[in-house]
Amino acid sequence: MPRRKKPLVVKEHEELTDLSTDELKGLKEFAQENQHDVPGNYRPVLQDRNGKLFAGNYVGIIETGKRTVLEILPKVDFVHDDEDKSETKRIFYSMLRTWRGFKSQAVFNETQINAVRRFNMLEVFVHLFLNNLVMLTQRGIARHYQSVEDNLPCLRGRILFPQHIRENASNRARFCVRYDEFSANRPANRLIHSTIDKLTGTVRQPRNQQLLHQLRVSFSDISTSTDHHSDWNRHRVDRTIRHYDAVMQWVGLFLFNQGLTTYAGKHVNQALLFPMWEIFEDYVAASFRRHQGDYSVRKQGPQEYLVTDGQERRVFAMKPDISLMSGNKPEFILDTKWKRVNAEDGDLKRGVHQADMYQMFVYGKKYCCRKVSLIYPKSQEFDKTEEFRFDEALSLTCCPFDVTEPECSVKKIIRHLKNHA
Repeated sequence: MPRRKKPLVVKEHEELTDLSTDELKGLKEFAQENQHDVPGNYRPVLQDRNGKLFAGNYVGIIETGKRTVLEILPKVDFVHDDEDKSETKRIFYSMLRTWRGFKSQAVFNETQINAVRRFNMLEVFVHLFLNNLVMLTQRGIARHYQSVEDNLPCLRGRILFPQHIRENASNRARFCVRYDEFSANRPANRLIHSTIDKLTGTVRQPRNQQLLHQLRVSFSDISTSTDHHSDWNRHRVDRTIRHYDAVMQWVGLFLFNQGLTTYAGKHVNQALLFPMWEIFEDYVAASFRRHQGDYSVRKQGPQEYLVTDGQERRVFAMKPDISLMSGNKPEFILDTKWKRVNAEDGDLKRGVHQADMYQMFVYGKKYCCRKVSLIYPKSQEFDKTEEFRFDEALSLTCCPFDVTEPECSVKKIIRHLKNHA
């Protein structure tokens, strides 16, 4: 089947349309194989509803075994974008820099983001991996001493007498020996070579193809990995090869989806999918750390328990998304929600889910806060703060967070929290 010239582009929760019969079949097979992000947790990438496919709550790219490329973008309109959504992608990549799944060395800088914003997502991540790998080769491919046994026409290292007598009794021109060789044939390098091989048949962007060709030459003397999992378990990035750190994170991503939810099966070539609820939470937390100094920022804590059982054991742990701390005490509890709030006229709830209100009420009471806040992404439908009061001692504010202007958003939220606490 011929490959699509361009990826099929949709947003989270949108229906996948304009698919051929084969493309629809391949994506349905992928959806059927990947219904849970972890065992027992139903969070599908694609949902099949009455024969129609809809995107889930992940952003990224899927390439099926039938060469269909599906690109899923964030559902919130960050900006008035052009046809190829390059500005939306640029902002998404900027948010991705703070995501917990990436180490700091492996992420984009602003120059790289602007250079690749018009690529499809797979080509973008491949490009970042290749740039890291070029820098690695410039610093030097790591080598180590490994023991080698061989039957050589010259004496090298130490003679293995039992083997030598057995093999060379009638041939005095050869020697069975063991010696140490300074070799680049180590697990990390074999895995890198395997990743280059895998991507060679996938990428279409000319610059990426050129880099792959150059790097294949650099690793041509190193064998590919014959057992990916064994080599992955054996490889180590120690202090002598710190420059491998970022590259090996990408190797884990491309070979195993390490750091991401694992998507696999015979119907998919590559799936790089990022959980937007985590990315938004991490981006908001990083923005509060960077753009205000009145409070220390604590993520996923401090931990408290909702109740104790009959034997005074604490159960039902609570870990707020973000706590703004004054010393050891949470002054304000913030909970991020990657949801599109759409309050209709006359809706007293302003589009806020009831379960979210219950959650924030419990946080406020348990942590003895006077103010708690739900943080939603800013959109055309939700661009101003909404205020609720539980009682005289506790109130809640629903705040829009503009991901294109994080500093301004942080200052507005802090000001509102202080003025209404």
